[in-house]
Order: sequence, then structure tokens, then C-alpha cells
Amino acid sequence: MTSESIEKILLVVLGWLLGLLAPVIVDAIKRRRENELGRIAIRAELLDLAHKLALASHYIHMHQGTVDKTNLSWLRRHLESYPALVDSQPVMNSVRMQLSMPDEEHAAFVRLTAAEPGRSIVLQKYPVPLLDARVSALWSFDNTLQRQLLDIRTRIELLNDLVDRSRKYSDMTFGKLEGGNYDLVVQNIEQAYKEYALSAEKVVDLVAQLER
Repeated sequence: MTSESIEKILLVVLGWLLGLLAPVIVDAIKRRRENELGRIAIRAELLDLAHKLALASHYIHMHQGTVDKTNLSWLRRHLESYPALVDSQPVMNSVRMQLSMPDEEHAAFVRLTAAEPGRSIVLQKYPVPLLDARVSALWSFDNTLQRQLLDIRTRIELLNDLVDRSRKYSDMTFGKLEGGNYDLVVQNIEQAYKEYALSAEKVVDLVAQLER
């Protein structure tokens, strides 16, 4: 067999291999691009969620009269980290003002601004459609990111459960309840608020870990 014949055979084999590999290479490039776009979209969605949950947690602490300077410092760090999300200047001004107060003065301020006993608030569910749409494809992300996103999704489900629980208890207060039962239901509502605030803060911290 001449060298020219061998060269022609090699070219044919090379063309055949390229024909087989081309779709695989194109699919890999496409998948990588989709993953990059997916990360960007999920990041934006989770940052928006974290901001809403940080404020929701703060409002619950205000409602229950449990605002302390540790909580305020945590909220300030969040607002300073993502100042461009929405106009948070009024909240930031309030946070800075409270942090500048002497402890006794701040404690009096917290008591003054707390809600009256038995007064309810409405907890919100915050959907994450982009994250939900990518749950089935999380395998395409690295293991650490998979775990972080699944942890966030699980905690969002917990928040949604607390919303449903608080609404159920709130509806019960409109029925005929004797004194002791009414007080117990109100306690359950307040406990749901407290758990929501703590879980919301955890989600915010998990989103911040993604940023790092």
C-alpha cells in the first residue's frame, strides 16, 4: 500500500471520527454555556430572595419586640453588601440610628415600636421559579454548589410550611375560642413568626455563602 493510499485512509478515518465527535463537542459547549447562564439567573433570583427575607426577618423582630443590636448588625452587613438591589436607604437609616443608641434607650425604643399582644402579621411565600426549573439539572453543577442549592431549596420549603401554619392559626382566632385556647393559638402564631425569622436569616446566610 502506497503512502498516498494510507494518507487517504487516514483522512477518511479522521473525517469519520470528527463526524462522531462533533455533536458531542457541540453538546458539551452548549451545556457549559447553559450552566453559566443558569448560575447567573439563579444568583440574581436568590439575591432578590435574600433581600426580601432579610427585611421580613427584621420586621418580625420589630413586631415581636425582639430587635437587638446583633440582629441589626447582621441586617446592616447584608444591606451594605447588596446596596443596588432596591432602595433600602430608609431601612438602613433606621438600622444605623438604632445601632447608635445607648442600650437602655434602644431597649425602650424596641418596646415602644413592638406590636400589641395578639396582633397578627402576614407572612409571605417567595417563589423561586428559576431554581425550581433547574432542580432536575443540578447534577450538571459541581457537588458543593449542588448541596448549597438543595439546602436553600429545602429551607424555602420550611418557610412555606411556616407561612401555612401561621395562616391556619390566624384563621382559628376568628372562631369561637375560650380564653385559654385563644392564648395558646396566639402563642403558636408567635412561635411560627419566630421560626420564620430564624429560618429566613439562615437562607440569607446560605445565599451569602454562594457569593463567597
